[in-house]
Amino acid sequence: MKGTKKPVIGGFPANSLLIPLAIVIAVLHFLIIVLVFQVNQSNSSLSGMMQQCSEEQQYATNLLAGSSTLSETAVAFAQIPVNADGSFNTGPLMRFVKELSRDRRGPQVAQWFRAQNVRPEVQAYIDDAAEQSEQMLKVQLHVISLLCSVYPPPQAPELAAIPLDTLSEEELAMSKEARTAYARGLMSSRDYTMLKAYLSDNIESCHRMLQTDYNRAAAKCEQRITALRTGLWLVIFSIILLMFCTFSLFYRWLILPLRTYARQIQSDQSMNQASSIREMRLVVNAYNALLRRHDKLETILRSAAETDALTELPNRCSLEHYLLESSESNGAMAALLFDVNYLKHTNDTMGHLAGDLLLRTAGACIRECFETEKDGSCYRIGGDEFAAILRNCSEEEVQARIRQFARVQEREKISVAVGYAFSETSDETSFKKLMKLADERMYEQKKRIHEQSRGAIPLSLRRDAGAAVRQSS
Repeated sequence: MKGTKKPVIGGFPANSLLIPLAIVIAVLHFLIIVLVFQVNQSNSSLSGMMQQCSEEQQYATNLLAGSSTLSETAVAFAQIPVNADGSFNTGPLMRFVKELSRDRRGPQVAQWFRAQNVRPEVQAYIDDAAEQSEQMLKVQLHVISLLCSVYPPPQAPELAAIPLDTLSEEELAMSKEARTAYARGLMSSRDYTMLKAYLSDNIESCHRMLQTDYNRAAAKCEQRITALRTGLWLVIFSIILLMFCTFSLFYRWLILPLRTYARQIQSDQSMNQASSIREMRLVVNAYNALLRRHDKLETILRSAAETDALTELPNRCSLEHYLLESSESNGAMAALLFDVNYLKHTNDTMGHLAGDLLLRTAGACIRECFETEKDGSCYRIGGDEFAAILRNCSEEEVQARIRQFARVQEREKISVAVGYAFSETSDETSFKKLMKLADERMYEQKKRIHEQSRGAIPLSLRRDAGAAVRQSS
């Protein structure tokens, strides 16, 4: 309706809390995914560094192992070039050839380390070790060449793979015994021993440096993993705390108000705005408006159910309701019953409009004489029957009101039979007795009126009723 003020709802909309909450939770979950990915990536990096360090140390160890194997087989061949039966000792040389075919020679290992982009210090140790390994191999091949010149090897493809050195004229001029002694001396010389020691030291230094680098990188990686895991736990704890706070707020703003509203609805009470959420307040306002409309409708229906539409007087249902509510009260009470005379004759001769007018006039006269604000009430209890209840009155007052009613009838040109009964005390039983006695007296009076008129409506009543009908038409 134009000009009607809208009620102030107040509160905050649920979306103003739910949308930011959903965004924060989504961001926190995204952070969890990112942190988990970073932790896994860091673990993979740590595993990769460990594997790379292990592989690099393994390659460095392979260089030392390969060089040691070549040295040991060469020394074994130098010690025993021929067997006790004079046959050529091919065993050590076979192992020597097999080791030469493997990819753990010094230059191969140094090239592999260059491909790994290791630190220059580590590469320097590997290059030195590779160079020392090659120098040792040259000594070994020269020793084998000297011994093979003294003890010719059998024709075998495996032995032919050994790259023998060309001997100098001085070495060829030596006797077999001197040449053998010279070869053995090369294997046990100070220079050869120093090469072996330098090679072992370089490989050991390489191991230490690789392990130190790995430990440093692993420590940084573990620190990063620890920080990431700490952040992950903080995010998880934040989500738990956020969900707990959200549940607490919604329990306070949603669950508790709903419980309160449920109790108020069960007791037919209007709701109080106990929630800060605007949608809940809208529901409360809608329910309260519906309750108000229901109360108004109930009042209208009760009024329609308890009011006579023609005379606008309370009906029999209203009379029974009134007596039920006042059954416990005490005090004097008078019951009056009325019956409109000549109603049927009026309906038959002048129509129902005249009959309705007669009933409305009779009701207005009864209300005028017997209705008071506190102690008097009037009712239409049937087609042409009316009733009145007077409380806290005397019998003289009742009779005075009846005399007044007679004068009003003469004024309005109507005829109504009336009978009353009076009692000093009132309860449900006495009321029934009073109503019965009043009914008997009313019918006695009605009988006398009809006997006096002999069943015909007086001329004055017919004339006034007809004029009223014509006027209303």
